[in-house]
Amino acid sequence: MADAGVPTAAGPSRAERWEARRRALIPALIALTSVLGAVGAWRAAVASGAAGGAERQAFADTVAAELQGAVLETQLASVEFTYARVAALEARAEPLEEAAAAAEGDEAARLEALAGAYRSTADGLRPFIDADALAADGSLDLEGARRTRLDLAGDFQDLDPGPEEAAIADYRAKAGRLVGLTALLVSAALFFTLAEVSRHRRTGVLFWHGGAVVLLVAVALLIVVEAL
Repeated sequence: MADAGVPTAAGPSRAERWEARRRALIPALIALTSVLGAVGAWRAAVASGAAGGAERQAFADTVAAELQGAVLETQLASVEFTYARVAALEARAEPLEEAAAAAEGDEAARLEALAGAYRSTADGLRPFIDADALAADGSLDLEGARRTRLDLAGDFQDLDPGPEEAAIADYRAKAGRLVGLTALLVSAALFFTLAEVSRHRRTGVLFWHGGAVVLLVAVALLIVVEAL
């Protein structure tokens, strides 16, 4: 039983209890910001790696498209030359056939043989003219052949770097945002550290609240960025 004249020791006040809990939380919050900062840096590295992979793929697609285009233009140039050669041979044969029809005897036979040689040569070259390069009326359509060949090549090989280039921009933007969030988390850890070492209670409370606000904002933004 306590003596009547001896004062009892007062317990810690509510403010003192909150101060004790706040200081106890600071190491845990510093550790949390460190972990989240490491996660942010890791995700930024992953996004940067994905951007690098997309960039390499876009380069490969561009090279493949250039090579395919070069081969195609060579083929189309050959078709155009052959078509022009066939047209020239047929143009030579026509007047000879008309002259042979008007001539007689050996002269007619000679003209017919010469016209036949031109026709035969033209017929021999005709199979080398790609059907895709001919319009419905028999005229040369190189643009149609170009579209057809490129569409066919695209079915077997990726020749369009456009999607990869768009992905590069997205990955780089994400990596940049994650780096910024990592810096934000570092600043939160700095606030908590200052709150822990501060000798003035009011200053320590300000640093603690500043760190808490920065941490909450960084966590919310980290969730949003990862969801994008």
